[in-house]
Amino acid sequence: MKVLVTGGAGFLGSHLTEALLAAGHDVAVLARTFEGRCLPKKRFEEIERIEADVRDVEALRSAAHGCQRIFHCAAMVGADVYARYPVETMEMEVEALKGVCSVALSENVEKVIFPSTSAVYGNVGLDGALVEDGPLAPTSPYAVAKRYNELYLEAQHRENGLQSVSLRIFNIYGPRQDERLVIPRFMKMAMKGEALTVFGDGSHTRDFVFVDDVVKAALLCADKVEGCEIVNAALGQDVSVREMAEGIVAATGSSASIAFQPAPEARSPFEVDRCVGSTAKLERVTGFKPKTTLSEGLAKVRDCL
Repeated sequence: MKVLVTGGAGFLGSHLTEALLAAGHDVAVLARTFEGRCLPKKRFEEIERIEADVRDVEALRSAAHGCQRIFHCAAMVGADVYARYPVETMEMEVEALKGVCSVALSENVEKVIFPSTSAVYGNVGLDGALVEDGPLAPTSPYAVAKRYNELYLEAQHRENGLQSVSLRIFNIYGPRQDERLVIPRFMKMAMKGEALTVFGDGSHTRDFVFVDDVVKAALLCADKVEGCEIVNAALGQDVSVREMAEGIVAATGSSASIAFQPAPEARSPFEVDRCVGSTAKLERVTGFKPKTTLSEGLAKVRDCL
């Protein structure tokens, strides 16, 4: 099968690309640039490379020709970036998916796999795990744009029959991740003995899900899910940000301290008290449940540095 991965030189996209190659697929990768990114150079000769902005519809159309699926991973990265450039963040999300859907329909692509985010849940205040058909409260421009795209895919399915899966990915991490994200940044800081700065008192929780588990969930959903569905990609367990930082200090054998300070005002829309996702739907539709614990995942990240 031939597939297209947009943003395939980035963090999630590069891991997806390697998994698709390992499964024997022909892979086209569209990325703004390949040099100095996450995709190992040894993969360059195994893929069809298209250097272009994902919003270039004609380049996207050429890349998607003959493909049966599109894994649309192209996106801006990091809460600080989203906070600094809210307009570009929203335009990138919406314009890119609009182009992907247009091309998918004209090129007879059977399915689009779209990485959404747990940020669409916001601070809904539930005691239990977050479920796909539960209440939503997106507050940041990034989360609002992701939710809009979920609804756009639903509309495309109703009106034009385009099949899709929106994966609501929780706090993903793993080897090769950009240091603008908290785990790789903290890992590098801890290895240098620098203090790890945690916003607030560190009691707010997150559901950290390892990249290999997200990739497996994406591939299984692409194979098994029909129609238009939204599926969580989560570990199903949450830990406090303080515990995560302490885990990084332990994993690196560092003497780094943990410092606490108020979150910058620009980040306030991204801060939630508790975030843990239900894995029930993913298990029901694919038979798979992510299992990589945070301590196991942190060890894998450390070993790749």
